[in-house]
Amino acid sequence: MKFRIPIEGGDDDINMAPMIDMVFLLLIFFMVASHMAKMDRTPVDLPVADKSIVPESARGRELITIRSRDRTGEEVDILMNLKQIEVEAIAPYVQKILAENKDAEVYLRADRFARHKHVRDVMAACAEGGVANVIFATFESGD
Repeated sequence: MKFRIPIEGGDDDINMAPMIDMVFLLLIFFMVASHMAKMDRTPVDLPVADKSIVPESARGRELITIRSRDRTGEEVDILMNLKQIEVEAIAPYVQKILAENKDAEVYLRADRFARHKHVRDVMAACAEGGVANVIFATFESGD
């Protein structure tokens, strides 16, 4: 049996399909990873609720996070869309959001150590801004 050995400078074709597939897979990976990087990753110890209900959709809600600085819960940081704000700034911001979307709702993540007075103040600021629908983030107890 005689094999032909190609000589140098011959027609060597490179199959580009696998490389193009790989480029598209990398593109999709980086697009998804960049979206995940923008999600709120503020560490918060959420409270546990026995009768929590998972909402059908939490999309389009404005995110407010109340993070306790220590276990006493007296000092807290209030973050809205990853930016630290004061309670007084919530109402004007919510009014601006309502001007753009009249069905806007608020998703409230409060640290389990945060005092109720801080949660009450944030809820009052949301109500002053015109939002009455607030959903609370909790862990399910598993019972």
